[in-house]
Formats: sequence, structure tokens, C-alpha cells
Amino acid sequence: MNANLYTYPRQSGDTNIFVVPGHVDYADQMERCHQIAYGYTSEYDEEPESLTAAKFRQHLEIFPEGQFMALDTHTETVVGTSTNLRLNVDLLKHDVRSWAEITGDG
Repeated sequence: MNANLYTYPRQSGDTNIFVVPGHVDYADQMERCHQIAYGYTSEYDEEPESLTAAKFRQHLEIFPEGQFMALDTHTETVVGTSTNLRLNVDLLKHDVRSWAEITGDG
């Protein structure tokens, strides 16, 4: 996918990095970006909290509106990701479930 096919408004100043909807073509890069951000390697990909390329693809299939990435459009490199989840929450109840518990391991 060539992100330069789309016209994105300039964000803050002159930049080549744009926040765009996540896309399956970038799932491997999204995985690597997550590993770098949270300081783990692919050997820990089986941990419930780690986000693999397969999990990113699943998220994009189930809730594409909640997945974003920061993309350097000159190098087609993912430099950031945002994975979101919508929940109905009762603020009067204390809910301490983990991401893995809420999502069935992602």
C-alpha cells in the first residue's frame, strides 16, 4: 500500500509522519513497533499482552475504526501505533480485568 496515494492534511508543522487508519499491509511493522515500544522480542509473542502481526490483522478485521498508526510517508515506515477498544463501563464498579482477559487474549 502506498500511503502517498492519499492526501493528508499537514498536522503540526512540516512533517512526513501522519496518523492514519491501520492497514493489514503494515501489520508486521505494527508488531515490530509494539515490540520496540514495550521492550520485548518475538520470543515473547505468545504472551497474552503482546501484539503480534496476526493479532493486529484480527483487530483490523473486527474493529478497524479503532486501529491507527503513525506512518512516515517518505519511507513507508510505521513509527507508532494505537490500538483501541470500546467498552460499556459502569463507573460505580471497580473493574480490574487485563486487556488479555477482556479480549480473550487479544
